[in-house]
Parts: sequence; structure tokens; C-alpha cells
Amino acid sequence: MKERLYDILNEEKTHEIIPYLKKLTEEERKALVPTIKKLDREISKIVMTKKSYHTAGSAEQHSIIDIASFVCMDQKHYGKNYWSLFRDKEQTEKILEWGCPDWFSDFINDSVDAEFTAFNYHDILRWSEKGYVKPTPELLGYHLSLHPYDLEKFPVTLETHFWYLCEFPSKSLPFTREWLPLVQKLIAENKIDRTKFLRESLLAANRNFNKNVTGWFMDAFIAVKPSDDELVALQDELMAGLASVQSKAVNTILLHLKKIVLDPAFRTDEFSHFLPNLLSSEIKTVVTTSLTVTEKVLQKSNTDTENLGIALSAAFVSKDESIQTKAAKFILKYIPVSEEIKEALSHYTDNILSNVRPVLAQYIENRQLDLDHVKPEKLELINEECKIQELQSFEDLMFFLPQAIENPGTYYYDLALAGLVHFADEADSGSVKLFEPVFQKACKTIAKWEVNHFNVLLCNLIINYGLLLLKKFPLQLTNIEKIYNRTREDEASREVYSTYHKKLKPIKDIYAGGLAMEPFKHLAVRVFNQIESGDRTPLLSTVTHEPCWINPEALVERLEIYQNRNIEPDDLDVQLALQRCSLEKTSYALQLAEEKLKGEYKELLLFFFNKNASPKGKFQHPSWWMTAGITRSPGVCFEEFKTFGYDDIPEEFLTGIYDWKTIDSKKNSYYPVELNISVPKYHLKKRQHQLFLEYFIAEQGNFSEVPSLIWSFPNTLGNVLAKIIKHCLFYSGIAEVYERNMVLNAAQALHQMKKPLDTIGYLFLGTIFLDGDKVIRGTAAEIWLEHTSHKVMDDVRLGQVIGLHEKLEWAPVKRFTDLVQHQMLNVSKDHNLALEQLLTHILHQMETPVTNLKKILDIYHEVLALNQSETDKNLKEKLNSWKENSSLKKICSLLLKK
Repeated sequence: MKERLYDILNEEKTHEIIPYLKKLTEEERKALVPTIKKLDREISKIVMTKKSYHTAGSAEQHSIIDIASFVCMDQKHYGKNYWSLFRDKEQTEKILEWGCPDWFSDFINDSVDAEFTAFNYHDILRWSEKGYVKPTPELLGYHLSLHPYDLEKFPVTLETHFWYLCEFPSKSLPFTREWLPLVQKLIAENKIDRTKFLRESLLAANRNFNKNVTGWFMDAFIAVKPSDDELVALQDELMAGLASVQSKAVNTILLHLKKIVLDPAFRTDEFSHFLPNLLSSEIKTVVTTSLTVTEKVLQKSNTDTENLGIALSAAFVSKDESIQTKAAKFILKYIPVSEEIKEALSHYTDNILSNVRPVLAQYIENRQLDLDHVKPEKLELINEECKIQELQSFEDLMFFLPQAIENPGTYYYDLALAGLVHFADEADSGSVKLFEPVFQKACKTIAKWEVNHFNVLLCNLIINYGLLLLKKFPLQLTNIEKIYNRTREDEASREVYSTYHKKLKPIKDIYAGGLAMEPFKHLAVRVFNQIESGDRTPLLSTVTHEPCWINPEALVERLEIYQNRNIEPDDLDVQLALQRCSLEKTSYALQLAEEKLKGEYKELLLFFFNKNASPKGKFQHPSWWMTAGITRSPGVCFEEFKTFGYDDIPEEFLTGIYDWKTIDSKKNSYYPVELNISVPKYHLKKRQHQLFLEYFIAEQGNFSEVPSLIWSFPNTLGNVLAKIIKHCLFYSGIAEVYERNMVLNAAQALHQMKKPLDTIGYLFLGTIFLDGDKVIRGTAAEIWLEHTSHKVMDDVRLGQVIGLHEKLEWAPVKRFTDLVQHQMLNVSKDHNLALEQLLTHILHQMETPVTNLKKILDIYHEVLALNQSETDKNLKEKLNSWKENSSLKKICSLLLKK
């Protein structure tokens, strides 16, 4: 049976495959499935040539396997192959006529989730007619929406399937431009029910369609031009659409409600019900249009103004002065003073802006906003809350390793290495069974095309450790050999690609991911050597406190172990430990070092833990001393280190301080305004005492693990942040997902660290305050809030960065002002005072008025009122010149009076 299939495949006899399969029983076809899968893998292997590549199998061989797969497999084994068999429609029809699988109908119906299919609406109708498929409404709507010219070919299409299209359109594609004119034509010809289509278009607002599809239905609704009478009749659907999560749907509906608001049949009470949510929207156009409709309602006689007034109070959720002013004027003009309206407004009193309060004097209490002062908590990087629990046993290690694989580049990775050193040789015949799922996860992870570089190291380490265990426990670990061989087969099919780096080989021989990853590979190789030799001496660089810190006392104790065992510690391990060591509280660690250590260990730590100490003793390991100096006192040149030979490293890399400026490209560039940071080139020079730092600064490429390297330089972040700024933040309009993810990961890492910022830290934070991504901006605000609470935020430096960017309009001012209004204003008295400083120093950098400068001045005026402060005297000259601008005259005059 198998031999015959081999013959047909090898001789490419496509015409013989169906007769051959017809002769087989159902059991024989099932038995053939493993062979078909094996042959499919073989003919699908990629063959490279000098100029191109192709699969090992011919077109005829692929066709033979496609037919055999379809006939012999069940739906589970056949998978979601919506393409290969259906390329040849004639051939597919012949197979279906001979024997349509019982799963075929379900298979076709499931295709609504496919990215692409080789069959279409016509094919489905034909298969339905012949009884092969019982199409679901979802299937018919999905496929019809991809083919506008099929609408008039079959009577059933316009009668039934078109309405399925309205309810179940394509999830993956927006409607093509031919659709709208065609639908308009068919409505004009009375072939599509006009009223029903208008209703279905409105219902799309709440059908959880993607933005493009919902937008198409809104455009269609507008294009059909409903009359006022039709709009009155469709109020059920219009009102329901106000609850849509899609702003285009809400705005479209509001614009049409505005047309009928004066009609006696307009449902004012129902509109009032939706009004609070509309006015609470983050979309300004939704709020302003809602206010416009509300004003028209209020102008009508016999309107229940009290209910509308209570609903209108929700407008004060917004901190936009123009919105609050408009809402306040409506209340003053149309809503009588009553206890009910006073009660409604009292919930928003703290949010009402100082300029708006006088308008509402009759409705709200005239009291100063009462905010608390923040009780500053001492910032402690090393405390019990962030202490990491050490692994206690081999069993702990087995449960922990999958978590480490899930969290590459974090302290999980370091704990995994430490756990392997400590517990690798504790496996016994009982506990070793826990290793199989860990091995399987490592193989599954490393077998992917794109693998995080830290996972390449960790998974390779786990797999090579597993091969060692297999020799000791062959009976208990029989499955891991099968898992390993299967993974090797998968990898072998990729080795033909020149860009693929083999991951299943000795760890010392694998590609780690460039120069910056070489120190981590070096440590991973050391760990594997320790596993092989049974050496349990701990690594020095293992983190003790989240997210990346080492307790200085722990570093003393670890060095004492090396001292007592007379073992030379690894050079890069020592440097990484020094780089990660927390230096905020070192007095007890100094005492321990004095008591427990000797020689160079002692002299090194006495210098490292004492900010005022000078380096003394024999400098047998220049790299240790240089790293200690850079980490403890970046920018300080120690005379004692001048003979070490590191004077060829550019000063920026040793200090972490870089020259930068925001430059105007004179509007003739693709990037009109750029953030330019000067990062020197550096080529790795092989030397006896290599710095850990050198590997990172010599890495010319940009790769996704860069934010993870923050955890390796937590005391000196300048070099890492400068690289991210250079590659990902030079232009505020950059929209690539890769760059956004890098910036977000770096921002989140910075937030977790809770460490006072340095010069480049302020440049990074000030820049991400203006980033195009809302989540990144929100993270920037969270960092500001937390650092302000801990009294470690320098608002002068941060304001200078933001001001220098916005002086040239590097990014829209609205990004910053929206962030201030929604996340930073009125958090506490201390935060308001800090915000005053921040805004003052942003404005100090401004020269000529920029777009939306008024918004910054409005917020500045509000903050001054809240703080009962006066306008900064150094700003008054600028305000006098800015008030010549008509849009700034009013706010500048108000600020000059303060």
C-alpha cells in the first residue's frame, strides 16, 4: 500500500492517485496518514540555488499529496488548509463527486476565520446545490462581501444573502470602493429594500465589527441620504447606536439626530439617558457634537430641563476648558437653580476649572479645592517587598524553568541560571520525571523561527542539560529523546536558509545574537561547565531584589565563598554583579567587607561602597576596578586607572552623557523636526581585561533585547537609553510596531526600577511624554507621578527637555496637554506644585507661539489658581509679546494679572 503511493509520487503520476485511493478501504486510508505526512514534509523542504529557492517536490508531487491528504485524513489532521487542494477546481469537483468527506461542510464553514481561501462565493453556492455543504449565514455573508459583482447573478443573493452580508461581513478586509455605488444603484432600482438597509447600517454600530467595516456602514448610511421622516422612524436604531464603542458610528448618529431634534417626535428622554456617557467620552468631537445637539433640545419649549441639566453635569468630567465653558453657559442659560442640579454638579466640583467656576457660582460651593499633601516615602531599592524568593530544591527549579522561558531577559533568567548551578545534580529517579515537560517547552520554544536571544541561551542550556540527564536516567526519560529528534528534524529543514542560525548544538558554538549578547553567552557556557563538573559555586551576578538589584551585603557574602574556596571568579560575572549592585545603603556592607574579605576583594568593595573613597591596593583585575568606578561615580576620572588602557573608549560611554538637540529640517525633509543624539562609533578591541560595557557599546545593530539590557546597567542607564533614543525616538511620527515595542519595554523597565533619573534619563522621559503611543505616554506620566511622590523628580530638567522639543513642534502639543489633564492634574497638592514647576520651565524654552500653545497656557493658569501662585516673573515679558496673537490675547492677559 505504502509502496504504491511512493511509486505514484516518485513517478509523478497524478492521474493515478484517485483510482489508487478509490480501491482503499476506510481503515487503509487512515493507516496511510503518517506516510502522507512524512512525504509532505520531504517534498516541502526548501532547496536553495544561487539565484532563488524552491521546494524539493514538483507541482505534480504537491498535487498528489494534496489529494491524498484530503481523501485520507479527518478534519483534525487535514488542519486549516484552505488553499492547496482548491487551486485546481476541476480536480476538486471530481474528488467531491466520487466521495465528499463527512467533515467537508464543517471545514468550509470554518473558513470564515481563514486569512485567505482559494474558493469563493460561487463555489459555495455550487457545493450547496450539490449537497456537499450546508452553508451558514456567516459563511455566505463573509464570502459575498469579498465579491461585489455577484449581487445580481443569483435571485437568492439579493433576497437573502445580502442581508447575511450586513450581519456577517468579512472580518479581515474593508469593503472595496465598488460597493457603495453599486448598493446605491440597487436601492434606486428597488432591488434592495431602502428602509431595511438603513436599519441594518445603523445596527452595524453595535455588532462588534472592526473599525473599517463599521466605518463602511456609516458611510453607506450617509450615502443613501435618509430623509428626516426616515430618521424619525429609525430612532430605535439611532439611539441604540449612541452606545457604540466606535467613535465614527457615534459621531455619524449624532449628526443625523441633530437634523430631527426639533421634530415633536424626537425622544428627548431617551437621548438624555445616553447623554452622560456621550459627554464622558475621551473623543472631543463626540463631546462637542453632543453639546450641540443638547443645546438644540434645550431651545425647544416644554423640555424637561432638569433631567437634561443633570445629564449635562457629566461634561465636567473633561478638563478641556472650551467644553466646560460651553456646558456651564448652557446650564446658566437654560437650567433653573435647584437642589437636584446642585447635587449633580457637586460630584464634579473638584474637576471644574477655576475659569469656569465664576459662571456656575449659583450652582456650586465657592470653595478652594482641598487636596492632601503626599507623605513622601523613602525610596528604597532594597526592601522586603521586592526581595526575590530563592529556589529551594530541584522540584522548585523544575516548576520555575517554564516561567523563566516565558519571561526572557528578566530576573527570571538569572534565577534559572543560579538554580541550574545549585540543583542540577540533585535529580534522582523519582524527581527527574518532572524534567520532561520542561524539556518539551524548551524544545518547542527554541524551534520557532524568531526566538528571544535570552531564550536561545536558556533553552539551549536546558536541552543540553537534558541530554546529560538522559545518559543518567535513560529509562525515566525515554520521551525526551523522541522530542529532541523531532526538534532536530524541524531545525534541519531551516538550515538551508543562510540567515538561520542553528540553535541545537553545544552552547559554546551557538549564535547568541551579536556582540551585546556575548557576555550572557559567556556566563551561560560557564553555567553549563559547572553543571557538567558538579561545581555549585554561586554566580555573583544573580539578582536578589526585583527587578534587577543585588543587595550589597549579598555581594560581600558571595565573594567570601570564592575567597574561602580559593576560586577565581569569572571576570564578566564580577562586572555584572558590580553593575547591578544597589548603592543607596552601603554602610553595613562596608562593615562586612572590612570584616570578611581580604586582598583585592576587600580593597575593591571598600572603594565601591564608599562614595568618597579613592581606589587603593593592587589592581590585579583592571576591568573590575574600572567597572566599579564607572558604576559608582560615572564621569569621574581616577588617576589610578589611567594606566589600565581604557583611554580609547569615548568619554560618552564612560559618563553616560551625550550631546543632543532638537533640530528643524526646514520643512523639506520627510522628518521635519528631529531629535538628534550623538552616539560615537566604537569597535571592540580585544584586550586582556575586557569590560562588560564594551560588548554593548560595540554593538552597532539594534535588536529587540536592548530594553532588557537596562537590567544589566541599572546604575548607569545612559548608554542603553541613548541607543533607544537614537534608533526609535528621533522622530515623533514614527509608527512601526517594532520601535514602539522597544520604547514601551524600556519605559516600563524604567518605571519598575524606581531609581532617580540621570541626564539621559530625563531626555528619555521628556521625549516619551510626547510619544505617539498612548500607552507609552501613560507610562511616562506614571513615572512622573511616582518620582514626584518620592521627591526625586527634577521638574526643571524635565521641563527643559519637553520645552526644547515643543519649541520646534517636534510633536503635537495636544499629546502632552491631554496627558496632563487626564493623569497629572489634581493628584495632590505636591503634584500640583511640581506641575507648576514643570509647565513654567516648558514655557521658558518657548520663543514664538506654537500650535496649541493656548492649551498649555490654559493649564498653567489653572494650576496657578489651584496653587494660589503668581505667574513666574521671568515669563511676563514673553506673555506680553504673545498677547499680540489674537488667540492668545485673553489667556495672556489673565496670566499677566496674576
